[in-house]
Amino acid sequence: MSEDAKINTPEVKATSAAEELAAEGLSVTAAAVRERSGVRMATAAAAAREWKEREKQAEDESSEPVPEQLQARFLSAVEGAWREARALSRAEFDETRAGWEAKLLASKGEVAKLTVAVDELEQECERIDGEARRAAQRAVEEIAAARAQAAGQASDQASQLADERSRADRAEGALGAVTADRDRLIAQLEALRSATSD
Repeated sequence: MSEDAKINTPEVKATSAAEELAAEGLSVTAAAVRERSGVRMATAAAAAREWKEREKQAEDESSEPVPEQLQARFLSAVEGAWREARALSRAEFDETRAGWEAKLLASKGEVAKLTVAVDELEQECERIDGEARRAAQRAVEEIAAARAQAAGQASDQASQLADERSRADRAEGALGAVTADRDRLIAQLEALRSATSD
């Protein structure tokens, strides 16, 4: 692996981002590291955790007592300043930690609310989807029933039409026969009149 590839690994980017944030006096959090470095949240969280562990270790090391060779000359002044600086640092750290813990607690509460809201939305979507499916099924059944009814009515009307045509044909035949009888009777009548007038 080349030197450039080592420098550009996500872990190196995340570690650099954590150190930059600390140098700028900003809080070193997973979210801040991720935003600064552009790496995945898991990598950013690991880098933030490692940075905090190093800081805690450095703080623990810095809490060692004043070396013995300096105690004789500067014991009272150094110890007083040391205690005051340590107390101020611890108070600031505790205050910052309490603030972040409160924010974390609020975030957890918000996440819980959002989770409930998402669950409710998913249930609502499932309900709407079910209703839509049932409505579509009902529509299909109603269309099929309407088509069957229309087909039955069309069949009945076709049968009635055939009956009417048959009756019309019979009536037309009867009318033709009556017309022929009429014409025959008229011809006979005229023939009789002719014979009588002669």
